[in-house]
Amino acid sequence: MTTRLQTIRTRTMTRWLPASAILAFSALWIFAAEAQAQVGIGVEARAGATFPQGDLSDAGAEAGLSFGAELHVNFQRNLTAYAGFHRHAFNCDDGCTLGDDPRSTGVAAGLKYIIHAPGDALAWARGGVVANTFESSLGSSDREIGFELGVGADMPIGARLYLVPNIGFISHSTGNSVKANFFTLGLGAHVHLR
Repeated sequence: MTTRLQTIRTRTMTRWLPASAILAFSALWIFAAEAQAQVGIGVEARAGATFPQGDLSDAGAEAGLSFGAELHVNFQRNLTAYAGFHRHAFNCDDGCTLGDDPRSTGVAAGLKYIIHAPGDALAWARGGVVANTFESSLGSSDREIGFELGVGADMPIGARLYLVPNIGFISHSTGNSVKANFFTLGLGAHVHLR
């Protein structure tokens, strides 16, 4: 009896498995074709200030400058994936134990979600991962994984051009006892390519 039940289950699986795979592949192909027609692509450049917190501040780091560039791919009306690179520098004057010209440099990737659209502006929140090195005149750390969070707004100033005020928080290890935690306050320019 159990042998007969196993045979029936095997036959059923043999028939339904290829049909299920074909159905799943067809759905994925249709979704990909539809998504390709709706995908928007944009680029963004940012500049701003860094405000060290915690260990960085305790070690004598002070506010510095931040620069970055990103590629944005919009898959849905209110959801965008981003990837980019950035350099966050800190000033280190009297009594700083971090060395000269301390900076956090690396890449980031994550998701940006549009949470509100008052008028033409698009208010958003985002989160992602960073892979950064911490460098100064005393040396460079290995690339360390951390995270970033941010909020801001895309404010239209042209047909495909947006001004982007933003606030962010970044955290990653430096490979030793110092943790790099800092806020960023910036302004960017976002261009929709399509």
